[in-house]
Amino acid sequence: MNKKYLPALVCGFGASVLTTIPGLESFACCLLVPIASIISVRLYKKANTELLQLNTSTGVVLGLLTGLFAAGFASIFEVLMTYVTKTNDLVVGYPQAEQVIRDLNLGDAAKESFELLKSMVSEIRGKGFSLLYTIIITFMNVLSYSIFGMLGGVIGTALINKRNKPN
Repeated sequence: MNKKYLPALVCGFGASVLTTIPGLESFACCLLVPIASIISVRLYKKANTELLQLNTSTGVVLGLLTGLFAAGFASIFEVLMTYVTKTNDLVVGYPQAEQVIRDLNLGDAAKESFELLKSMVSEIRGKGFSLLYTIIITFMNVLSYSIFGMLGGVIGTALINKRNKPN
């Protein structure tokens, strides 16, 4: 791997480890990943001391990579924890989701969604793994973490360039 992207890998891994902590997982996409991206840009700048200013595109790429690494590792950790414990937030919240779907009385589409949800929960309770759940959680992580990672990369670049502005 190119050492140029090592800060993104390290910070993405760090953010994903923090997402396994109950309570912090709620802030993963909108707080942990942008902070990890800002730190990634800062580490990149420290490793490349010859650079006076960073391009915004560099910050976006580092933020995107940080988000993608965080999404990949967080999804792996989520699947492993689900496999070991045979439970997760979906299984815990299933009774409430079932009640909400019934109360909304949405018709056949809701019945099909409910059956899909029910099958995922039964697979997780039985085997500790659901392929559909894994695909959904990975897709959602990649989508949200990459967006917020890029945002953090832009913010990090702006902070560093403001700090190192030539007189």
